[in-house]
Amino acid sequence: MQAELHSIIDLFTRILHLYSVIDKRPKDFGTGDLLYVSEIHAIHAIASNPEINLTQLAELSGVTKGAISQTVKRLVSKRYIARYRVKNRKEVNLRLSDKGYLINQHYENFEKERFVFAEKLYENASKEDITLIRNLFAIIYENMRQMTEIP
Repeated sequence: MQAELHSIIDLFTRILHLYSVIDKRPKDFGTGDLLYVSEIHAIHAIASNPEINLTQLAELSGVTKGAISQTVKRLVSKRYIARYRVKNRKEVNLRLSDKGYLINQHYENFEKERFVFAEKLYENASKEDITLIRNLFAIIYENMRQMTEIP
């Protein structure tokens, strides 16, 4: 049992490592520019949340306001998003440019293609298998979240 458990943990660790490698590589989403995952996720979040502000985007992205400000600054300089003020002078809202909408559309198509295999697995899985996987992922997530908390 110990050897099997170590084998499963090792496989999961290798999956996380490969995901990390993939996650760090910039990709072209239809404009000829290379975008990092943090940038494309910000674009997608802005597309999905009209009039989102920096604070909301940081919370949604799970990063600090300073980190999202740097991402937004890069995306503004690349002309994918624009800053504007709607409600008050302190709050900065964000919206996509035409180029940003194009990238978001390419991203959504990429995501659909990327997870076709998962859909086929899901369709063929039993409800018990899905429950087991969901519970396992929830436990793994909670464990990793607790490991990243600063005491």
